[in-house]
Amino acid sequence: MPVPAAVSIGGVTIHPATLDDAVDDALIHTFAHDGTCLRFTNTWCIVLADRDPSYKELLNGSGENYADGRPVADAIARRGGARNTHVRGTNFFERTLDLGRAGHVRHYFYGADDATLSRLAHEVGRRFPGAIVAGRLAPPIASAEDLCAAEYLDRIAAAQPDIVWVGLGTPKQDFVATRIARDLGVTTAAVGAAFDFVAGTKAPAPAWVQRAKLEWLFRFATEPKRLWHRYTVGIVEWERLMWRERRRVAA
Repeated sequence: MPVPAAVSIGGVTIHPATLDDAVDDALIHTFAHDGTCLRFTNTWCIVLADRDPSYKELLNGSGENYADGRPVADAIARRGGARNTHVRGTNFFERTLDLGRAGHVRHYFYGADDATLSRLAHEVGRRFPGAIVAGRLAPPIASAEDLCAAEYLDRIAAAQPDIVWVGLGTPKQDFVATRIARDLGVTTAAVGAAFDFVAGTKAPAPAWVQRAKLEWLFRFATEPKRLWHRYTVGIVEWERLMWRERRRVAA
């Protein structure tokens, strides 16, 4: 099958792929040890990239961006791109943990806090017996630059991981994951709240809510203080970007 062409959504290049194809590609990169960074790009990422040229440059640089969020996947389809390109970070995380067992993939978790990472390691062992957790590190709250300090990169490298999972929140995690991939030559994946969802410290949206494309509303209702800006101002800005893009395409 030919690889679907990348699509620019709001000025950010998205690589259309199904979940299965994205996981297959990730494992290929992992076994090749080619230092690829995988990012899961939702509407908020695209809004932030429109505000911050340095973030847009990072997203459009090395690595691959998948459509994490149905509005982004729907925007790809409206532009005549591939369908079924919604690659939810949590689903990708779980599928890669599962399929990676056959190749003895070594996983490293970077982010969250000690309690969450402990529960995450326990859940991974329970749900995916044989999955190898090479190490985990809960860094202090700090800037992206500080989180890429030699002391942290050395600890990650010492564990000899095949893939490093980064859960530090957007956009910080994308800067950190890109730096780890570049400096250590290891596949990285910035997966946001996936650590919490798999660990069970936060509840994911029920399947029917996801199918109804209302996961954003569920998350807003469960974490209004933290997410109010993303799901109020952010949605307005996303719609503005899409209106601007439709006008440009129609011109």
